[in-house]
Amino acid sequence: MPPECQQLLRSLEKATGQLASLDRNDMDQVQHGLEERARAIDALQGWIAAEQRASRPVSPEIAGQLTRDLEAGAGILVRLALDRDATRLDLMAVNRAQQVLRGLGSPSPARPTAIDCRG
Repeated sequence: MPPECQQLLRSLEKATGQLASLDRNDMDQVQHGLEERARAIDALQGWIAAEQRASRPVSPEIAGQLTRDLEAGAGILVRLALDRDATRLDLMAVNRAQQVLRGLGSPSPARPTAIDCRG
């Protein structure tokens, strides 16, 4: 495997590993991790495209490593999607509680102080 490809694969593996170990509650960290991984993937795609243009085959070893890394990335994305859905549900519960609190906090309608023939 060419040294340039090894370096690109290590970069992708590192970015994927960092993304897996991030605090998923820190959206800035998650965003930065996703951007790092996207850059690593783009660099690797560029290298593979250059190899194809030069009519050099990509080794099965590289394909195997890429498959493992992409599967790990897919697992991370599934966890992030689940976190997003859990956050959405939590936010809906907070909104419902806020509506109840608003309802309880508003004054009740004033009752008439005088009795008339209708009331």
